[in-house]
Amino acid sequence: MQQPTSHRPMRALLALCLAIGLVAAACSGGTDSAEVDAPTTVTSAVDQVQADDDTDSSSTTQAPVPGGPVAPLTGLPVTERLTYPALAVKIDNHPNARPQTALDQADLVFEARAEGVTRFMAVFHSELPSPVGPVRSSRTTDFDLLRGLDRPLYSSSGGNDYVANGLRSLDVIEVTAISQPSYFRDSSRSAPHNLFVNADDLYAAVGDDTDEPQPWFRYRAQDDELNASAVPTEGSVTVRYRGSPVVTHTWSAERGGWLRTQDGRPHTTVTGDQLAPENVVIMVATYRTSPADAASPELVSVGSGPAYVLTDGVVIEGTWSRPTANDKPELLDVDGEPILLTPGRTWVLYPEDGQVTVPGA
Repeated sequence: MQQPTSHRPMRALLALCLAIGLVAAACSGGTDSAEVDAPTTVTSAVDQVQADDDTDSSSTTQAPVPGGPVAPLTGLPVTERLTYPALAVKIDNHPNARPQTALDQADLVFEARAEGVTRFMAVFHSELPSPVGPVRSSRTTDFDLLRGLDRPLYSSSGGNDYVANGLRSLDVIEVTAISQPSYFRDSSRSAPHNLFVNADDLYAAVGDDTDEPQPWFRYRAQDDELNASAVPTEGSVTVRYRGSPVVTHTWSAERGGWLRTQDGRPHTTVTGDQLAPENVVIMVATYRTSPADAASPELVSVGSGPAYVLTDGVVIEGTWSRPTANDKPELLDVDGEPILLTPGRTWVLYPEDGQVTVPGA
């Protein structure tokens, strides 16, 4: 198996973390009230990201070859085939967890309801930044998303007994905080919103029988045209999740992406950059009560429903279909034609019926 490329010199920090005996966090399936504090590190996640950026600026990379391999989860050219599994990390979206670290470097980000807020599953493959977080606990929502990622690594802060048993039944490589030394607490934040992980370290758990994920979506080639039903946007597409938050995405030609806000404020990372993925795929779905906790909603990500695809400055309305959890979703426009995305990063939002507002629609 090809080992993923590390994007920073973090071994010294990891050694220090081990030396001071960091312990992992456990959490409940609903309110996370059972999550325990861990000793803090001597550096904050923000400081570590800034130090990594300074180091990375002196590195050199080989340019991709035209017509060569592409990253399966972004459709972007890469210098060589990425023959290792994806890493899915469960990331907090509570107001006290913002700004998050490294969400802008995930190939895919799934957003689904949790208890009163949304929570993310960020999928890293073409880049493996460190640190990533804040990391939070698993939900039964995650099961069917993970089944579609072709035996990924999975990082979270744990889960209640029902969730933990369910995860063990999945074909995933679980690298939770309970079993890994690569997690640390950021002393500048309050628990439980301060758990981070050094993502590239987690690949030590990967054996030789793993491979790269298959594409979740299809991407346009350079000469492919947008769907005939595509409509240029004049304003913000809004998603109002039950409970929280209210999310908007607004096209920025300058950024080449969809600027994201939450509850009226720019959604930024710890570096201060506003999130602006090249694609936003909104799949209208349903939720049911999780068998793990009566207070926890469970996303139904298998089936079909309306879809709104935001790409290259346009909105394409259509449908999504995913017959089984092992399938990737198929996106079709109102004419029944496949919807192809812009090569780049993609956020997948799962609101319910009536929670999406498209300007002019």
